[in-house]
Amino acid sequence: MRILYICNEYPPVPHGGIGSFTKLIAEKLVLNNHDVLIVGYGDKKTTYREVLNGVQIVRLKNTNFNFGTILNYLNMVISRVAFYNKILKYVAEFKPDLVETYDWSAPLIFKPGKSPLVTRLHGSNTAFNLYIGSKKTPLLYWLERKAIRQSDYILSVSDHIAEITQKSFGIKFPHRTIYNGVDTTHFINKRSRRDLNRVLLVGRMHPYKGFDDLFKAMNYMFSNHPTLHFQIICTVIESYKNKLLTYVDSEFHYRIEFVGRIPNHVLVDYYNQANLSILTSRAEALGIIPLESMACGTPVIMSNRSAAREIIDDGIDGFFTETTNPEVLANRILEILKDQDRIDLMREKSRTKILQKFSIEQILQDNINFYKSIIA
Repeated sequence: MRILYICNEYPPVPHGGIGSFTKLIAEKLVLNNHDVLIVGYGDKKTTYREVLNGVQIVRLKNTNFNFGTILNYLNMVISRVAFYNKILKYVAEFKPDLVETYDWSAPLIFKPGKSPLVTRLHGSNTAFNLYIGSKKTPLLYWLERKAIRQSDYILSVSDHIAEITQKSFGIKFPHRTIYNGVDTTHFINKRSRRDLNRVLLVGRMHPYKGFDDLFKAMNYMFSNHPTLHFQIICTVIESYKNKLLTYVDSEFHYRIEFVGRIPNHVLVDYYNQANLSILTSRAEALGIIPLESMACGTPVIMSNRSAAREIIDDGIDGFFTETTNPEVLANRILEILKDQDRIDLMREKSRTKILQKFSIEQILQDNINFYKSIIA
């Protein structure tokens, strides 16, 4: 098969879950003798091509149409039309069997060519606004809704985000759920000695990721657990970091470590050194981070919102918690930490869950079978 993926955050440029997923699935497809082309905006002032691990990549020059704040809506439309015209060129050149894009921000304003168009739901801006109770952006709502309706097929990374997406746009559509996957040969339980006082937070530094909620709970936790400390792996935004630290008494600041962003081959060691990891997101389609953590035998404390129930069974291979109430969150984490035997028993169960349900080899075959069924 020949598959063209739209991705404006293909690693190693700064990326989130969409970029991580696209890289993993693209490289596995290439290893299975399929041709893959990634097209998206890059990090340089010129368009350039490269090949990484057998994956062909076109990183486009980022055309900046700047008409000022008042005409921001015009920017949103013109930039997408320009992107669409560029995509048409590579569709004609590569002749893909299918094109896959995603819902967040609706990068494709029109369907490019006659190949089947697949949109994978990772969580749209509109759906996330519904999660956190924010007003929708009218034009972005229209663009994202249009992108879904023009798709020939819809994939979703969880049943939950498909349900929320339909609710947020007021539409119904057929879809197939294929979960995100994790490379279980890379993310492994090394059975090394762990710091039982360390809780790891990995993720993008943003309010909807629950950073504020967690930091507001820290004073109580630190006051009641003399050796607890948090290690945070993310791209650090200094202004936001400073705001977060205002929630925590200065005497406890030394118990919070901002590591910064690190590559995956190093991240696996951080998972293996921590006792637990935590994901306090207010909105999450199906996070890759908890899958990585569990594959390393590190149980996850997750918000009881979002798609957590499709990942863990509470008290068996992970933990649910309410995250929007700092006192409830703090007490829940302290309660979990009191039962170390229970945490240790979860390590094998966490990894087993990933091997059975989220291994990239299984997820890859599910995707291949789906792709073949729509181009047959």
